[in-house]
Amino acid sequence: MRSAISSRGHGRGGRLKLAAAAAVVVTLALAGCSSSGSTPEASGTPGKGGTLTVGEQQAPPTLDPGTLDSAYIDFTMVAYDPLFYLAPDGSVEPRLAESWEYEGEGNTVLDVTLRDGVTFSDGDELTADAVKASLEYARDSEGNHSALLADLTFEAVSDLELKITSAVPNPLIPWLLTQQYPIGQIISPTGLEDPESLSLDNTSHGAGAYIYDPDDSVVGDHYTYTANPDYYDKSQQYWDKVVYKITADAQAALNAAKTGQIDVYKGSPDSAQQAQSAGLQVIANPGIMTGLFLTDRDGEVVPALADPKVRQAINYAIDRDAITKAILGDMGTPTFQTAIEGADGYSEAFADYYTYDPDKAKELLAEAGYPDGFEMKVQAAVFVGFDIVGEAIAAQLAEVGITMTQDVATDITVYQANITGGEFPGFVGGYKAAPMYQQGKDFWLPGSNFFNPFHTESAELTDLWNQAAGASDDERADLDAQMQEYIVENAWFAPVFWAPVIYFAAEDIGGVETSAGNPFASPIAWYPAG
Repeated sequence: MRSAISSRGHGRGGRLKLAAAAAVVVTLALAGCSSSGSTPEASGTPGKGGTLTVGEQQAPPTLDPGTLDSAYIDFTMVAYDPLFYLAPDGSVEPRLAESWEYEGEGNTVLDVTLRDGVTFSDGDELTADAVKASLEYARDSEGNHSALLADLTFEAVSDLELKITSAVPNPLIPWLLTQQYPIGQIISPTGLEDPESLSLDNTSHGAGAYIYDPDDSVVGDHYTYTANPDYYDKSQQYWDKVVYKITADAQAALNAAKTGQIDVYKGSPDSAQQAQSAGLQVIANPGIMTGLFLTDRDGEVVPALADPKVRQAINYAIDRDAITKAILGDMGTPTFQTAIEGADGYSEAFADYYTYDPDKAKELLAEAGYPDGFEMKVQAAVFVGFDIVGEAIAAQLAEVGITMTQDVATDITVYQANITGGEFPGFVGGYKAAPMYQQGKDFWLPGSNFFNPFHTESAELTDLWNQAAGASDDERADLDAQMQEYIVENAWFAPVFWAPVIYFAAEDIGGVETSAGNPFASPIAWYPAG
């Protein structure tokens, strides 16, 4: 199958440029905004003791879970246990919450029973009042994730019983309050006494397995956590000490892993073979959807995009296999769906909906009244390598007569402002894997700004989302697939690939596990393999 990547000046040099951009695309997408097979984790019985050293690319701006961005959750999850735990397979398990259940039908009221006998590292007791105060602090903090709690209210029914009420149906309340979002990591009453004093920036007040040690840490260089002597579940406390070492340079991190100075760190596709040759485990699963977001679906800026046939033509014109191979080698997963195969919302029925077919694309353009194509200028960004992805897409669209140019931003605030300002009909960007309920809030409900800046509405899609929001788990699975099929058939987007989330781990480290349902490994689960 001929690829337009090489026909528009993207020969061997272009391919090398694309491949070189892969690390940037994956690394910075993780910080902000198939292979999918993984090397099995180290086998053996979990051991105890010693120091776990984790390599991190960037230092956290704060250690306050109430305001922290999820890009830095590794730094807080070892000190602050969440209400619920997202397991490697994507299922939600108990943590500080011992049990939970939605009241009746509709997914608006969640009753939670907390563990008894749990204390925070500062001596406070875990109570429903304490959890209520922590969640209200996160909700009202105006942090990066506070909006996720905006519709929720909290009531302490008894010492260990908490009632969470959502103003709208929400089947994902437990999922939102796992370790994957810092807002679910519970802060003690003492820690909340005076958060303005910056105590949460440089101390920890959680009920986690470890306690932050500022005296053995250097902000911006390394962050040390020591075992919590009063942790309620010693079987899950594997280390005497956990240290996060800031290592921004990818090659330096790999060298440190080779010599045993770092046990685990997030890597990139261009280093995978070198890491594996050095005896490191390579654990990878797709986690960042990357491609062209067609936001002007009513044709306000580019009239052609109002016709679904034009948007479908764009999808048929993209050779996803070729672009994915050029940028990510064997570690990317081509996609035109917004859900990963095996995860919530994926449609098996639409698995082969858009094959690379430039002739079909030309036919659709002609049927829509654009036999000679049209022009559009989209927003992209150099700092995450999205402009490189955009170059490959543009080269292929040119083969069917569509001229796509890019306005490339070098500043993230400019990039975001231009996207939400309604000046561009689309943008090249990425999206962290999420269930369909959350995708609805981000992608197609009128309240979404970044991924739906023109506030496109579909009564059919909104109705499906509303039905799914209040449905049982079994009913919701079918409705989620129907939502996926609607946005694929109507070509609301033109995704290209899932970039992998990659971890390199020493051969004697166990528990570094991921899946399509949860591509992000949790340091609290990593152990010395005995």
